[in-house]
Amino acid sequence: MKLIAPDPEMRVAMPYAYTAKALLTPTEARFHSCLLQITQERCRIQIKPRLADVFEHEKVNGAFQMISQKHIDFLICRNEDWMPMLGIELDDASHNRAEIKKRDMFVNLLFASTGVPLVRLPVAELDHLERLIEEHTRAWHYRCSLLETLALSPAA
Repeated sequence: MKLIAPDPEMRVAMPYAYTAKALLTPTEARFHSCLLQITQERCRIQIKPRLADVFEHEKVNGAFQMISQKHIDFLICRNEDWMPMLGIELDDASHNRAEIKKRDMFVNLLFASTGVPLVRLPVAELDHLERLIEEHTRAWHYRCSLLETLALSPAA
């Protein structure tokens, strides 16, 4: 193992200036804390997974490009096999912009076509914990029954 951390006085040449930033916005961090409380380690919570790492795609031109530069805010996976069970998008005012609406529609269709539930949560509803738990539980059970059906299917 080798720690790569130069002396703070050392100057490193880079073609562009980079600085570290917080992975989550304050709203996303607050929601993540809420998810941790709700789930109590019964599942795995992924933060900002890239869609290309979540979904298989056809090996045709364009399929990978459609998902390679997109992510969702949170992905809930089963503990035992990391199977995606539920996607979560926090929707703030930026989701009213035309280009974001187009992206959101694609993401909605992607999740629907793969059988993975997607919950869109307006940030104004973050304080409604009981409804949040109900919605996530319903989505989890839907996904479990779908995976069970797929496992019993002769084509599986």
